Amino acid sequence: HCTPSVRLEEQFPESTSGYAEEGRLAHEIAELKLRKQFVEPMTPAKFKSRLKKLQENPLYQEEMLRYTDDYVDYISGVVHQFNYPPYIAVEKRLDFSSHVKEGFGTGDCIIIGGETLRIIDLKYGKGVPVSAVDNPQMKLYALGAYLEYSFLYPISKVVMTIVQPRLDDTSEFELGVDELLNWGDSIKPVAEKAFAGEGEYVPGEWCRFCRARSLCRARSDFNSSLEEMKNMKPPLITDEEVGQILTRSRD
Repeated sequence: HCTPSVRLEEQFPESTSGYAEEGRLAHEIAELKLRKQFVEPMTPAKFKSRLKKLQENPLYQEEMLRYTDDYVDYISGVVHQFNYPPYIAVEKRLDFSSHVKEGFGTGDCIIIGGETLRIIDLKYGKGVPVSAVDNPQMKLYALGAYLEYSFLYPISKVVMTIVQPRLDDTSEFELGVDELLNWGDSIKPVAEKAFAGEGEYVPGEWCRFCRARSLCRARSDFNSSLEEMKNMKPPLITDEEVGQILTRSRD
């Protein structure tokens, strides 16, 4: 949306919040559960010990167990839809730097079976629902996963899912591989501009994710223009204004 902001915000320190740290902890609990169930042989004692360590975090809440269970249950349902055990990866680093320079992310859960690649993302926040439909982050992750595994599996379609258990919301979006690759090619010029810090500053709702938002001149000018518009007079004058004009003309 605003390509030069990528370089602009580099001069501001990264920050976190209690909500972000809470989400990080929930992801760690979910990862542990998924590893035990699908990836890593783990005795009950070892699982309990590793979970107890996570529960020592001051941000831990009992409800995290329930909500991460919901997430794991969803993934179990997906796994059981396949005719034979699919490939499963948890917290997988996904490299899409061939399309976005130095671009990478972490896929919460990757499942591959037959010709289908599934990317499943846990969103622990409860503020705003996040849809998987045409979601750029999910498509980048899908692109990275396809590039990672396409030489091993005959992938023809990708299903992207966002699970938000605290909102009881799950959304899915499916793309054919050709559609995904065409989209990946279409964003290359935008990514190159962003990496170079070029392009026009474009204020919008995405500013809330930018570290430079408080001091950004484009955003300040945009907000000022909104304030001016808010203070604009309506196109028709009121009866009171008519009276004031007649009084001045008489005087």
